[in-house]
Amino acid sequence: MNRRLTQALRLVLTVVILSAAAACSLDPTRLPVPGAYTPHDAYNIKIEFSSVLNLPARAKVDSGGVQVGVLDHVQLDGNTAIAFVEIAGNTTLSDNTRAELRQATPLGDIYIALLSPEERSTATLRDGDTIPLRNTAPADNVEDLLRSMSNLVGGGAIGTLQTTVVEVNKAFPDDPAELARMQHTVAGVLNDLAANQDTINGMLSSMENITTAMAANTTVFNRLVDEGPEKLKGLSEITLAILNVVNSSKDIGTINADLLTPIAGDLMQMLSYLTPMVGTMATVDTTIPVLADKFVAFLRYKLLGFFRKGGPRFTVTDLHPPTGNEGVDPADKTDAAFEAMQTMGLLPP
Repeated sequence: MNRRLTQALRLVLTVVILSAAAACSLDPTRLPVPGAYTPHDAYNIKIEFSSVLNLPARAKVDSGGVQVGVLDHVQLDGNTAIAFVEIAGNTTLSDNTRAELRQATPLGDIYIALLSPEERSTATLRDGDTIPLRNTAPADNVEDLLRSMSNLVGGGAIGTLQTTVVEVNKAFPDDPAELARMQHTVAGVLNDLAANQDTINGMLSSMENITTAMAANTTVFNRLVDEGPEKLKGLSEITLAILNVVNSSKDIGTINADLLTPIAGDLMQMLSYLTPMVGTMATVDTTIPVLADKFVAFLRYKLLGFFRKGGPRFTVTDLHPPTGNEGVDPADKTDAAFEAMQTMGLLPP
């Protein structure tokens, strides 16, 4: 009897231990709840977050306002929290999809929002893929919001703003006419800006082109900044030397002026003498045949005819006394004539 009771107690104890073990491994959050979302044909992806504070178990995963999955569990890897989520099999996500922790209301539960990128990649997320930390953002929780509001209210910012408003009001004139004139001027400026949108857009486009060019030539710009001061220093020295040369040239010009001014009149007179000669030489016939013909004619008809047969002969046949009209003594004329003929060999000495 005692033996049977002992076996029965052992059987009951075994059942209790097995039940307790089963109860300890049971996760109540994974029990199916009526009306809860369950992804069909789900595949698993990992999402890296810097913080998953207040993210509840089995949090929903939203894409475009529609729930497409649920949070399975969170695991810490170093300083990074990795959320393992289940995504419905009929959901296609780009591999550069962004993920953020959001709240639908200030006091609502945090959920994971999947955001489509501006430029979707052709590749898609598959089972086991990861959304990296650079494509995620943690939630702005209520505590941080309340703390910021408290700093704003209690930190003196509102009082500073009030003081600023008072000082701005003091800056405006008390005269209504002056204030109206200022308003009219500001309105005119705004109207001019509105009427010249094309010009402003052109200016902005030009500035954009300049910044784009600078960004594309960062290496050249850095070189200009690094080497420019030294090169500009050398350029300034060269420029100064050139200016000194120009100044010295002015001194040389002054010296030349001092040298040329006294003889300028003589030079002009010399040029006046040379000008007719240059004109004559420019118009003379310098061809060889013409010169030769003139030279031959001079020899044949002038010189040879003059000296042919001993040259001309003079015979003095008569002498007349002066009539009183001559300008010199006739005897002097006669002596000059005899001397000339003796010189030419026409009379004996």
